[in-house]
Amino acid sequence: MKLSAVFLFICFMQVSAAGFGQQISISGTNISLKKVIGEIKKQSGYSFFYSEGDMKKAKPVSIDAKKVELRQLLVQIFEDQPLTYDIIDKVIVIKEKDEPAETPLPVQLAEVRGKVVNEQNEGVEAVTVTVKGTVNATATDKAGQFVLKNVEENSILVFSGVNVESKELAVNRRENLGMIRLSTKFKENDEITITVNTGYQSISKERSTGAFAKPDLEIARNRSTSMNILQRLDGLVPGLTLNNAPGSEGVLIRGLSSINATKAPLYVVDGIPMGDISSINPQDVADITVLKDATAASIWGAKASNGVVVIVTKKGGVGERLKINYDGFVNFQGRPDVNYFPVLNSQQFIQAAKDVFDPVSYPWNTVSGYTNTGSVGVPPHEMILYNQNRGIISAAQANASLDSLAAINNTQQISDLWYRNASLMNHTVSLTAGSKIHSIYASLAYTNTLSNRPGDKNNSYKANIRQDFNLGKHVQLYLITDLSNTVTEAKRNINVNNRFYPYQLFRDGNGNNLSMPYMTYLSDSTRIAYESRSRISLDYNPLNEFDYGYTKSDALLNRIISGLTIKLVKGLRYEAVVGYIKGTNRTSAFDSDKSYLVRSELVQFTVAANPSVTPTYYLPTVGGRYSVTNVSQRNWTVRNQLVYDNNWNNRKHQIIALAGQEAQEQFNMSNRSIVRGYNELLQTYAAIDYFTLGSTGVATPVMANNSGRSILANDAFQQTESQIRFTSYYANAGYTYNRKYSINISSRIDKSNLFGIDKSAQNKPVWSVGTKWNLIDEKFMSSVKWLNNLALRLTYGITGNAPIPGQASSFDILSAASSTFLLNGVGLRISAPGNTKLTWESTKTWNVGFDFSILKHRLNGAVDLYSKKTENLIGNLVVNAFTGYSAITGNFGDMLNRGVEISLNSVNIEKRNFRWQTIVTAAYNKNKITNLISASPITTGQLKVQQRFLTGHSAFAVFSYQYAGLDTLGDPLIYLNDKTSTKARNAALADDIAFSGTYQPLWSGGVSNMFTYKGFSLGINMIYNLGHVMRRDVNQYFAGRLVLNNAFGNNSGFSGTNFDMTSEFMNRWKQRGDEAATLIPSFVSNGSVSSTRRDITYYTRGNINVVSASYIKLRDITLSYSLPKQLISHIKTDNISFRLQVSNLMLWKANKYGIDPEFQEAFFGTRNMRVNQGTITVGAHVTF
Repeated sequence: MKLSAVFLFICFMQVSAAGFGQQISISGTNISLKKVIGEIKKQSGYSFFYSEGDMKKAKPVSIDAKKVELRQLLVQIFEDQPLTYDIIDKVIVIKEKDEPAETPLPVQLAEVRGKVVNEQNEGVEAVTVTVKGTVNATATDKAGQFVLKNVEENSILVFSGVNVESKELAVNRRENLGMIRLSTKFKENDEITITVNTGYQSISKERSTGAFAKPDLEIARNRSTSMNILQRLDGLVPGLTLNNAPGSEGVLIRGLSSINATKAPLYVVDGIPMGDISSINPQDVADITVLKDATAASIWGAKASNGVVVIVTKKGGVGERLKINYDGFVNFQGRPDVNYFPVLNSQQFIQAAKDVFDPVSYPWNTVSGYTNTGSVGVPPHEMILYNQNRGIISAAQANASLDSLAAINNTQQISDLWYRNASLMNHTVSLTAGSKIHSIYASLAYTNTLSNRPGDKNNSYKANIRQDFNLGKHVQLYLITDLSNTVTEAKRNINVNNRFYPYQLFRDGNGNNLSMPYMTYLSDSTRIAYESRSRISLDYNPLNEFDYGYTKSDALLNRIISGLTIKLVKGLRYEAVVGYIKGTNRTSAFDSDKSYLVRSELVQFTVAANPSVTPTYYLPTVGGRYSVTNVSQRNWTVRNQLVYDNNWNNRKHQIIALAGQEAQEQFNMSNRSIVRGYNELLQTYAAIDYFTLGSTGVATPVMANNSGRSILANDAFQQTESQIRFTSYYANAGYTYNRKYSINISSRIDKSNLFGIDKSAQNKPVWSVGTKWNLIDEKFMSSVKWLNNLALRLTYGITGNAPIPGQASSFDILSAASSTFLLNGVGLRISAPGNTKLTWESTKTWNVGFDFSILKHRLNGAVDLYSKKTENLIGNLVVNAFTGYSAITGNFGDMLNRGVEISLNSVNIEKRNFRWQTIVTAAYNKNKITNLISASPITTGQLKVQQRFLTGHSAFAVFSYQYAGLDTLGDPLIYLNDKTSTKARNAALADDIAFSGTYQPLWSGGVSNMFTYKGFSLGINMIYNLGHVMRRDVNQYFAGRLVLNNAFGNNSGFSGTNFDMTSEFMNRWKQRGDEAATLIPSFVSNGSVSSTRRDITYYTRGNINVVSASYIKLRDITLSYSLPKQLISHIKTDNISFRLQVSNLMLWKANKYGIDPEFQEAFFGTRNMRVNQGTITVGAHVTF
């Protein structure tokens, strides 16, 4: 952060200094012009270009100039000369005047900018922009943008290029020409303009019949709340839904196509599939194409049912001069909202504690005793009440103590001690250069992710190099080497928020860390007794524990891709691609012998009948617990294909065809080892008798963990492996006639060890056919002047989806097992029986699409309607019990998705220096499960409410009881189909349950507005998700003690714990008659009584607690400013821009409960703490 700030400050000071212009001093009489310009060159750094013939015509110069600005000096020198001059960047071109020299009139010189685009509003690179009649010229960059200085206000600009038709445009005193649209120029044997990339081939959009979408990468690159490129696509691609809510399915394209197999799209980077693309630096991305229908995606075969996201990274251009880019930003994310949850304050909590205290149902002897590691300690408020009940203190003393607790509020301490301001910082430096033979793109990046948890560290380092070689006219070769290293560290933080005991402080007024041993397994009396017997402290102090352990990880990912292209004969070429991905991740975790985790485990394996007996320890008494987990992956892909690409009669006939073979292997291995008694300094550890401790265990220990004894599973070493192989054969062909009619066909066969070994399961080809008709080129459309483009697309095809590795296979999947019944205590078990008939899920997709452009290309858009029918869904299939299994993984159902997608791009205003552009994306998806073979029939209401996938309903379904209010005891009632109400448990049948909706958005999309004025740019991007539902977080506490579960579980470290009691507990039913005023059930202290006479889920899962999850968010507002060219040209810099961004502001939500749907687990109705909302980013971009 400090380095980037210094860098930007220096640049700013340099720019400021250069802005005063060049001050030149020169004097003399009858000096030759050649000598004068030589002196100017020395003082200014400008170069001169002239011919010796013109210089002979020059007159001697007499001048006396002291500290004169360069432009003024040139006017004086050339005032009476037969020569004139032009200034182009740092070069002054001297030439003969066309007419006899006259005193030049002052002219207004301006800096003119704009963007050159093609018919699809895509930026066109390398277009020459020239002031007509002069040598003043420049060229467009990769985005089609240009800046040309020293332009007279009435000049005419000429736009020309190899692949575009030339065009002249009058400046008319404008400084911003906005979007300049050029027509694509076709010549015999020209290469097709590449716009659509499928991962196997690149073709022009005009010839593509499939449904695909391309996000606005300028918006994606500027987004800065995440370094994951997928998160930056939110709202930019119709049909691509990002589900950020916890428990949701993440990224979906055109809805859900699978239940138990892979649900996410296939990600392809530089032609090679990748399972995780979070390591891809957004600044390295050159192009993204989202393939949505069968014609676009079917070439990927049994992996394409969920859509395909194709990412192409940057490369250097042939003949490109050396260019260095720096991009950096800091995203200030602040602290999480620890007060987001609706809870009782301290005073209300203490009152509730008094109300629910029941020493009869929960007597002291039971509460204070220890059963197992699921036991709960006695918190302070309950201890006071029990002390009063036992006569240890008076009522007045108890009330005074409780009042003191009621006066404490710990939320500020929670925020200050357990959280910090989070931030995300990235710096990327890249360079591009190229000659005719070799071109290169290289980048170095550093990312610092500062989480909101104190002590955590996350640093990523990345290097990416792509080299392209032209080995003669017929051979091209490229090599991509991408290396990512991520190093993290975490301390022993606890998961805590305002759902914790509201009165419990973590540090006293003197700065001392406070103990709270009741957060573990034991009451104080039991803890003291166990400490005496074991001679080991069982105190628990969260802030002290912070430094008693750590978790560190070091991940390395190497991505190497190489490609070869050989042009064999005209139109025919051979292409080979080899991809190799190697990743390793080493995670180490250490907990010292000071930590409660290690101390409590030791007590569990300590035997001492009473305090006077010397304890016998079965685990080390010195040293900590140390674990190491190693995860490695090794993926390779080899592809060979022949491509024929040719055209005839000035592109009247165009054909592109390819056929190839591909082999893939994905190998994953993970192993984990744990040692105890570990000494970090000496790196030694103690030997453990796992066989004895894991079989017979330790009898009568101080603190038993298993029915009077303690058992320690053999966790010394574990290892798993998975290996996936694919062999594929594919072909694709496309033909275009007269640039109006296109047809595309594709086919692929995949064979894999994930499928059954039967031929019927393996040899199932995927295929597609698509057509496109460019109606705008028909003669009968020539009279429709307001319509600039109209094309119709129609496609049909079949794509596939393979099982998740490790869940199903042609053969039995084995996993390690340990048991006293096995030889030597270890063996193997069949975790997933093989299924010889298991085949991939197949999706049949219809797609009808329209592409249009009107109002002189001011409004462009596309509309797609689709229907996706998925068959052979993978899941648990009931089989004959004589097989030895009740169910196996098989093909058990069908699903249907239908929807519409709309994409609009409009230029609303385009003036001299102002431009307003709008992008709108909208997608509607309706999902229905048409057939599902359940392992057991759904006959009861209780079973139906638990379902997410059920025949005849949408996936991600939310079923609920029809809530009927409360009876006179405050117990919840439900309606049955016959309109009667009941509170009887298990009374509801499946038909009595209501379908309340789906928690997957029906509508999703975004609206982006971009405003530009001179060097300023303002982007406002909004996203929306509509039409879905969620369960709200209602009160779940209706019986039992008012205590939290212990925070440690089964020796796994502090897992955190929170109350499931909300503020609505205060509005519960309390007395007869309240049923007319509240819908919240009564509290029944005795859990057995409560669960016997009523079913509290009638309320918690009732339809009144299912609410709309629709919302609209302002994803980001970005203000950027580019310094003027006149200012930065003096420091040899092409561009300097600064940006300020505000992200994640809620505009509207449909629910009235203050729930942010992006932080709500919709099915169970659980809130998660809101983070990264209202963040602020500052950033800069510099090009040299």
